[in-house]
Amino acid sequence: MHKIPLLDHDSKIPLNKQAEDALRSLIQHPDFSNGALFPKETDLAQRWSISRNTLRQAINNLVKEGLLERKKRLGTRVTKQKIATNLNNWMSFTHEMESMGLSFKNLLLITEMKPVTDEVAQSLQIQTETEVICLKRVRSTDENPMVYFESYFHPRIGISENENFEKPLYELLDEKYNVIPVYSQEEIKAIAASDKIAEILKIKEGEPLLERKRLVLDAGRKPIEYNVCYYRSDWFTYSIEIKRSI
Repeated sequence: MHKIPLLDHDSKIPLNKQAEDALRSLIQHPDFSNGALFPKETDLAQRWSISRNTLRQAINNLVKEGLLERKKRLGTRVTKQKIATNLNNWMSFTHEMESMGLSFKNLLLITEMKPVTDEVAQSLQIQTETEVICLKRVRSTDENPMVYFESYFHPRIGISENENFEKPLYELLDEKYNVIPVYSQEEIKAIAASDKIAEILKIKEGEPLLERKRLVLDAGRKPIEYNVCYYRSDWFTYSIEIKRSI
């Protein structure tokens, strides 16, 4: 059993409050925050010398806050907090995540010259089979893949395979290639993971994903980038605020 804080039965602080504080400290433990089940209620109650009703009161408070989840016949574990991205304003993925205090890193970064499909060609307004730079990235906050990107760049930009794509993409386009992304046309839908994407994101084939297709345009509405993102649905959700016309 993991090292569990003890309760002070001589303290003026109620035992259910002490138990709640102890559970909060356990939530921060890497094992539990990564999905490990909490010890059984009977074990915790015995270790703390409190009744199961007192323990349940503490657990229920954390369930109400959305920090813990309880499942019959399984037990109690930390609730996985999904990352909500907002569709009202768009920016680079790096800046979007940084605005929420999240630091992402590249687990995989590959660039290659690749002939485009009909779909990409139509979006970039170029001929099918034209070879363009394709940037592939797997990104995450830790070592577990969370999102996979494929970006295709219009040939007129002149971007190189050897470019430093560790830098935020739209900063790079602006500062080095004098290309300023202004418009984003997006399509988002739920899909089942193909064998290829499942392998990349380390999930099972057929698991649900959020697929986001984005066409980025400059001020003159000339295409810059066609981007397809695959977000693990156990990590990401999308939110949007719409104002009703009055």
